[in-house]
Amino acid sequence: MKSRIRFTNSAEADLLELWLTIAEENLIAADESLDLIQLAIAALGRQPEMGRVRPELANGLRSISTRTPYIIFYVLNVDGLLVVRVLHHARDIDADYFF
Repeated sequence: MKSRIRFTNSAEADLLELWLTIAEENLIAADESLDLIQLAIAALGRQPEMGRVRPELANGLRSISTRTPYIIFYVLNVDGLLVVRVLHHARDIDADYFF
């Protein structure tokens, strides 16, 4: 069963920022990166529990790596799947990024 997928404003801003950053150098690579991230999010919609549980960052938070340098952070709730952030793996990520 496919979960309903929603995005926080922060996740939408993350996606725009990553596209703009990559597009400065290469428009095709920026589009391909977003496509790969969207494919990973679609896979989560089909198997939402396949990500790693991240209680050190926030209650109920999960994450999954993509075929890009970005990590998708999300939560599962009664409404489906909520993408909370999409952050570069090299960032020093702590609980301040979430909720």
